[in-house]
Parts: sequence; C-alpha cells; structure tokens
Amino acid sequence: MKCTIRKCCCWELRWGALIIALIDMIVTAAVVLETKYLAYYEDWWIDHDMGTFEVSYTSTYYVWIITLVIHFAHLVFCVSVIGSVWVKSKKLVIGYLITGAIRIVYDLMFFIYVCVAIGPVILTLFLIIGGFGVAIYFWIVAYSWFKMIESPDRVN
Repeated sequence: MKCTIRKCCCWELRWGALIIALIDMIVTAAVVLETKYLAYYEDWWIDHDMGTFEVSYTSTYYVWIITLVIHFAHLVFCVSVIGSVWVKSKKLVIGYLITGAIRIVYDLMFFIYVCVAIGPVILTLFLIIGGFGVAIYFWIVAYSWFKMIESPDRVN
C-alpha cells in the first residue's frame, strides 16, 4: 500500500503519531462517555405507554452498545500508539490500525443508520462526517508510522 506520508503537518512522523494518538484519545474518550450516557441513562428503551416499567431493548440500544465497545477498544489502542513512539515496536501500532479500520467502516454504517432510523439530525450527521474524515487521516498517519518503524533505517 502506497498511502504513506513522511510528515504529519509540520512535524516528523514520530511526533505526528504521538499528537494524533493524543487527539484521537481525547475525541474517542468523549465518544465513549457520550455513548455510555446514551446507552444506559436515556430512557428510550422503557415502554411508557404500558403504564408499567417494562424494559425492552430496542435496536438503537444495541447500536449504542456496539459503538461503545468499538470506541473503547480504539481508546485502549491509542495508548499503545503513544507507547510505540518511545519503544518503536510495530506490534503496538497494529491494534490501532485494526480498530481504526473497524471504526471507519462502522462510522460509515452508523451514518447510514442515523439517516434512515433516527432521522436527519443535522449536528449528529456533521459530527459523524467530520469524525470520519479525521479518522481516515489519523489512520494514514498511524499506518505511515507503522511502515517507518518496520524499516529501521528510516526511523527518526
């Protein structure tokens, strides 16, 4: 795959990998906290029409749980990319690349789900599209860092 870069913005790739991991960690932590709130504390899965406290999980609940699991796993692997900056082990970046690819595909499916099932919530759609673009760039930076670690003569 030839989609590697030599620098991340104005920094060396090593420091660019550190910066994208830190930014991705903050953003992913915000997504994890928000989806935890939406999955567990929103009462859309309680049936109010029956007059009783009937708990019935809807498909939306399961979508939020899947979102929570994927993004939490990605959050853990953001930490491993930070570690790879000092240890220079390509094994630490592999998890980030896998969960990043899964997250990109899932975010695309989630975008379609929000458009179809929930309705056109403009702010949510803009956030998903923005996060989708940033996630692709971050994945390319992490992949470039992975390739640079792979060839020891190129590591800064």
